[in-house]
Amino acid sequence: MILSYKVIIVILDFFKPTVDVTSRYNRRKMARMSFVVLGLVILLPVVFSGLSYLPTVMGLAGAGIVISLKDITLNFVGWFFIHGSNGFEVGDRIEIEGVRGDVINIGMNRFTLMEISSDPKSDQSTNRLVHFPNHFVILRQVIVVKDKMNYVWDEMRIKIPYDSDFEKAEELLNGIIRNNAIIDQGTIDYTLQELSKNYLVRLGKTSPIVYLSLEEGGILFSLRYLTHVRGRRDMKTKISHQILKEFKQFPGIRIL
Repeated sequence: MILSYKVIIVILDFFKPTVDVTSRYNRRKMARMSFVVLGLVILLPVVFSGLSYLPTVMGLAGAGIVISLKDITLNFVGWFFIHGSNGFEVGDRIEIEGVRGDVINIGMNRFTLMEISSDPKSDQSTNRLVHFPNHFVILRQVIVVKDKMNYVWDEMRIKIPYDSDFEKAEELLNGIIRNNAIIDQGTIDYTLQELSKNYLVRLGKTSPIVYLSLEEGGILFSLRYLTHVRGRRDMKTKISHQILKEFKQFPGIRIL
């Protein structure tokens, strides 16, 4: 048994070498556990010649193994959950335990995110890799933006004084978001059709819209539009530039 264990370790290191100390440790640990379990299975009938005790002993041994390998077992179950219809895949953007990021790898034991800045106004990568054990998808809340439906609603707020020409401002804002926040309706329809295979999705109205409300100190315009999940900041910058250019031509409109 010991010789077989050594031979398999040598073969694994030869055909799948790794410089990662953690991976090498986990590989050898799993190999040791597997051989211990195999050895127990082989020796139990010899030690317990009374076959009537064998089911009880096997049951206790199995329970002990499951308890000792709880995290590994949960991670294995989590791997199946991730690959299920309610899971996620590489390329999806998710948020878990307060961390947002794009999924870049899904392993049997853990998955990895390329972290996105925690600032809600920013979608820039921090270039940090964050690893989570697979069982987190079972025990924690996970927010998923599917790569198949990679459009999200975004909103900008513009406040102007009460003595400004609000009608002209509203007209300009409507024109700006309709000319800039353009999403092909065919693309939206296709993505909704794909998502409807696993989810009951009703996106409702998809065209951009400007809402007006009376606030303390001024009139508030809320610009709501669909944008690509990885293009929110670029879209907001584009719209902001256009607003400044348009408003500059009308002295009767000021931004607070």
